[in-house]
Amino acid sequence: MQALYNPKMYPTEIRGKINRMPLLAIEIANRWALGWPQAVKELIASGEYLEVLKNQEQQERAVLILPGMDHLARHEKVQEYGLSLWPPSASS
Repeated sequence: MQALYNPKMYPTEIRGKINRMPLLAIEIANRWALGWPQAVKELIASGEYLEVLKNQEQQERAVLILPGMDHLARHEKVQEYGLSLWPPSASS
């Protein structure tokens, strides 16, 4: 199991829920936390974080199971299908 990067940036309840999510969701959470920590903080503050994380995980999973383009890295395949690698902005 992949460890959550910088778990202290998440409130206890959110951290627990992320740790119970599929590995792909944890990978996405880590990617977002490493690349866009301020956006993550804003999504947490707005209460949207878990919803957008679940949505991203479902979209990426759907793309990654599609046949073809197996020569591409996972992030390239995700981008090829028009998904963003970064988190959305908080609605505020």
